[in-house]
Amino acid sequence: MAVANVRFLIIDDHPLFRDALQSAITPAYPLAETLEAASVDEAIDILVQSPTIDLALLDLKIPGVRGFDGLLQLRTQFPKVPIVVISGVEEQRIVKEAISFGAAGFIPKSFEKTELALAIKQVMEGVVYLPPDYDDSSEGEDEEHRSDMIQRISQLTPQQLRVLH
Repeated sequence: MAVANVRFLIIDDHPLFRDALQSAITPAYPLAETLEAASVDEAIDILVQSPTIDLALLDLKIPGVRGFDGLLQLRTQFPKVPIVVISGVEEQRIVKEAISFGAAGFIPKSFEKTELALAIKQVMEGVVYLPPDYDDSSEGEDEEHRSDMIQRISQLTPQQLRVLH
């Protein structure tokens, strides 16, 4: 079933990986429009001009961004746009933090195209996608403190987030 008027935004500084993501999306969403950004600033410009993006796919390691700054900046400025983190770093802690910072899913870059397409489809259906080997059983004592901090950061305005950086 082809879905019309679906719009994706791929945010990655590597053109080859952007092409690979697009080729993973096309079989599942042949009529989709896919926009590309090589930086978070480019992504912000696109999101301001095209507020009808259905899903953004964000690489964590992108120039000009440290850690989860790009995700936080996008989540703060565009809270209604679901953002999936796509990363070559697949540590449990990174997956957990990405989700706690508001990512709609976490897809490892090591996935095959078919796995990528299935993960994207699940997120489009409203499921928070986690890698099959993700284990959420490692809860620490200061998890409550961290969760409180994440909640507070997610409520900052864009200006407050700039000051925090």
